[in-house]
Amino acid sequence: MKNWKSILVTVFCFFAIASMVLLNSCVKDPCTDLACKNGGSCSDGYCQCPVGFEGAECEIKTSSRFLGKWAGSTRCNNFPILADTVNITLVSEPNQILLKLGAGNTALLGYKGTAETPETRFYTYSDDDVEVNAYMRVDANLLQLYMQTINKKVNTRQNCYFSGMRISE
Repeated sequence: MKNWKSILVTVFCFFAIASMVLLNSCVKDPCTDLACKNGGSCSDGYCQCPVGFEGAECEIKTSSRFLGKWAGSTRCNNFPILADTVNITLVSEPNQILLKLGAGNTALLGYKGTAETPETRFYTYSDDDVEVNAYMRVDANLLQLYMQTINKKVNTRQNCYFSGMRISE
């Protein structure tokens, strides 16, 4: 009788250990069902996207968030709010964009930047007379843009804010 109990316990332990080993060895690689595109690579079931791409499988160009025509309003310092539009176009693949806007005494015509999600900081423009900084953020179809113009000759600053909705892509 004692031998039967020992044999049953041993057999039960064997099957329990064998089942655990079998179940744990069947863990599926989370990257097998994921097809990372545009040079992305899978790590722990998530695509690590290269610069300029986003999405579950790196299938979306980051610049696509920003491209299009945006209608809204601009306010510079304490001046009245003005209706305005912003145009953002693609300069080069995958994420170099061009911002076109005229606001206050700042005319951002041909201001280049690198689209990054969800926000973009444009290259600082600077010459002997002026320095311009621009930063924008996109949330779905809402664009918020901040610009600062510094007049170096008279040491004044103009801060402009644009907020608008996408009207075309």
